Amino acid sequence: MENESTKKNFLVDTLKGLPLGVSAAVPGVSAGTIAIIERCYDRIISSIADIKKDFKHNFLSLLPFLLGYLIGGALALLAIKKGYEFAPFCLTGLFGGFIIGSLPSIAVELHKGNNVKEKLWHIGAMLICFALASLLGILSALYKLDLTSAMTNHNWWIYPYVFLAGALGAGACLVPGVSGSMCLMVMGLYIPLLGKLIGNDSFFMTGDVLNGVIITLVLLLGAIVGLVVASKGMKYLLAKHRTTTFYAIFGLILGSLVSMFMNSSIYPVYLDASHPTWDYIVGGCLLLGGALITYLLYKFSNKKQN
Repeated sequence: MENESTKKNFLVDTLKGLPLGVSAAVPGVSAGTIAIIERCYDRIISSIADIKKDFKHNFLSLLPFLLGYLIGGALALLAIKKGYEFAPFCLTGLFGGFIIGSLPSIAVELHKGNNVKEKLWHIGAMLICFALASLLGILSALYKLDLTSAMTNHNWWIYPYVFLAGALGAGACLVPGVSGSMCLMVMGLYIPLLGKLIGNDSFFMTGDVLNGVIITLVLLLGAIVGLVVASKGMKYLLAKHRTTTFYAIFGLILGSLVSMFMNSSIYPVYLDASHPTWDYIVGGCLLLGGALITYLLYKFSNKKQN
């Protein structure tokens, strides 16, 4: 009887992991928000933060979520890759809408400081993070940073860059309202990684299997480090500097919105005079729809949490 109950819980947690994986794969959708809706956020955070204290128990607790996460994420990435090849601005608009819709979840935490010094700290943190996030996308577009070629040519700097992206992306998944894949998009790696890890032009289909394995392992290693550091770091920052932290997160999200529409992947589309007009029109509609969906999702998750 106990064995059947354990199997049932494992299956339920695996099914809960599926939408977590999908949300993590979609830029602008927060896996943390989905976890709150599914009422598994605290359990996942606690298991990750205390993984060293009781590795076996916490690992087994996380395993079904991880399996569902990987399956859901893989399916979503396959769909996104096909969609981006067909209508890049449609997906960019949708992702941008998801980001806009997530802003209220952070805005509620932006309380005013008690004095001028506190207010300056808050505004300074927001402006610095906004500049960092927006400049990453803008500079990658202006300087025509070709990350796909860097991965194909085995440039040494691409490996620490992928590690950092994996760490930031995975760590961001633990922050409700922030999207992990959005970090990859801002850093210009989202579309190049999709192309080189999935499909006919991937490392595994072109014969460069070893490099594909190395890139994947570096990304996963960065993600593991990011999860562990973020689970402890966010716990400390939210306990000691909650308001300043949320101002910084708000700045990152605003900057990410700029980078979403101005990065090395989407910028060439704007320069293509033959690109179909319908892609921009539908993309604008999807931006509004995505914003509405994400906002309603936030309201629902807030109700669940309360």
